[in-house]
Amino acid sequence: MKRLAIHFRLLIAAFLLICATTFVLDMVGVHITKKFMLKRFRQRISFLAGYLADNAEVGVLMSDKTGLKTLALNLLGEEDVARVTILDEKHSPLVELSRVVPGPLSTVEAPVTFKILHGENILYDTLDMPFGALKKPGIKYIGKVRIDFSTHGINSLIGKITRQFIWVSVGLAILAGVMFYIISLSIVRDVTRLANAARRVGEGDLELRAEPGNLPETRELALAFNAMLESLARSRKALLKANQEMARHQALAEVGKFSLMVAHEVKNPLGIIKSSLDVLKKDRKLPSDDTMIVYMEDEIRRLNKIIEDFLMFSRPAEPVFRRVDLNEMARDIVSRFEIQNAEAHIELEAHIESDSCFANVDQDLLIRALGNIVKNAYDANRGKGVVRITSCTACGEWLFKVEDHGEGIPHENRQKIFEPFFTTKSRGTGLGLAFAAQVIKAHAGSVSIENSSPEGTLFVVRIPKDKNKDSQIQGPGSGRVEKEGS
Repeated sequence: MKRLAIHFRLLIAAFLLICATTFVLDMVGVHITKKFMLKRFRQRISFLAGYLADNAEVGVLMSDKTGLKTLALNLLGEEDVARVTILDEKHSPLVELSRVVPGPLSTVEAPVTFKILHGENILYDTLDMPFGALKKPGIKYIGKVRIDFSTHGINSLIGKITRQFIWVSVGLAILAGVMFYIISLSIVRDVTRLANAARRVGEGDLELRAEPGNLPETRELALAFNAMLESLARSRKALLKANQEMARHQALAEVGKFSLMVAHEVKNPLGIIKSSLDVLKKDRKLPSDDTMIVYMEDEIRRLNKIIEDFLMFSRPAEPVFRRVDLNEMARDIVSRFEIQNAEAHIELEAHIESDSCFANVDQDLLIRALGNIVKNAYDANRGKGVVRITSCTACGEWLFKVEDHGEGIPHENRQKIFEPFFTTKSRGTGLGLAFAAQVIKAHAGSVSIENSSPEGTLFVVRIPKDKNKDSQIQGPGSGRVEKEGS
C-alpha cells in the first residue's frame, strides 16, 4: 500500500467507501421493504380469516360441515394459503382442508362469534360462555378459524428485489468509480507535473518553470513554486555577482602587490639596461639600425609598457576634474592616432560633432582610456581595413563610438572583455580595456559592445554632460587610478 501512488490510493479509498455505502443502503432498504411487505401480507391473511369467521357463524352453530367446507375451499383457492381449519367452541375441528405449498408456514387465527341482540336469542346465557377470556356483553364465542399460509412468495420477491438492489449498487459503484477516476486524474496530473518539475529542478534544470494546473489549488501551488524558483534565481545571480566582485577585488589586490614588486625589482634594473645600451651604442659607435640593437630596444620598450600598464591600473591617484570640450578632446585623440599610425595600412575615419560638448572630466585619464579602446580597434583590424570614430550627443550624454572591421568578439567573451587580465592577444596584458572601463565608470559613464559580428565590433562610450566633481576612479587599494605621467 505504501508504494501505491496517490491516484490509486484515492481511487481505492473512494471505491471502497462507495461500495460500503451502497451495501448498507441496500441492506437497510431490503430490510425495510421485507418488513413492510410481510406486515401487509399478514394483514391481508388476517382480513381473510376474519371474513371467513364472519361467514362461518351460522355453519358453526348448526355444525354444517358441508357449508363450512365450501367456505374453506373458497379460501384455500387463495395463493399462498396452505391449510384452512374451522374449530368449534371445544376446539374440535369441524373442517380441515390443506394443500402442498412450498416454504415456511405461518398461522393466523380469528374467533367465530355469535351476536346477541337485546331481547332476542334468550336461548343462550351469556354468562355460561366456554371462552372465559375476551367476554363482552352481547357476544358469544362459538369457535375459531385458523389459516396456515406460506411466506415463500414474499421471500422470493424479497430475494429478487435484493438481487436487483445489488446489481444497481454495483452499477452505481462502478459509475461513481469511473467518475471519480476521471476527476482524480486531473488532480493527480497537476500534482505529478509539479513533482516532475521539482525533480528536474533538483537535477539542475534551473530555468524550468512549472505549468499552472487546471484547478485553483494546483494553479496557486505552481505559481508559488515558480515564485520560489525566481527568488532562488535572483539570489543565485546576486551570489554569483558578489563572488565575481570579490574575485575581482582579490585580483586587483594581487595586482597592487605585484606592481610594487615590479616597481622596485624590475623597473629600476630595466632603466639601467636601457642606459647601458645607450652608452654601449655611443662608445662602440653601433648603428641604430643594427638588427640586434633594434630587437633589444623593442623588447625594452615592450617591458616598460607592460610595467606602466600594471602601475597605471593598480596605483591609486586622485582624478582632477575640469571643464573640457569632449568633442575637441576626441579630435585630439584622432590626431594622435593619425600621427602614430601614419605608416599603417589602416584608414581612420572620424566623424566628430562640430558643436562643442562640455563636461567636467579628467582629460588626461579619459584620453588614455578612450585611446586604449581605439588602440584595441587598430589591433583587431590586423594592419588593414577601416577604424571609424564617431562622437555625438543624445539624451544628455556624450557618445564616443569606435568601430573596427576585425573578426568580432565571441558572445561568450563579451562579458569578460572588460575584466582585468582577460586578453585574446598573444602579447597583451589584458589591462587596457579594464583600465578604460574603470576610468569611464569613474566619470559616471558606461562602455558597452553594441554590435559584435564577424565583420567587426562597435564600442560605445557614454559620458554624462554634468559630472559630479567628487567622483573617484576605483583601484585595488583606495580605489583610484594613476594618471598618465604621474
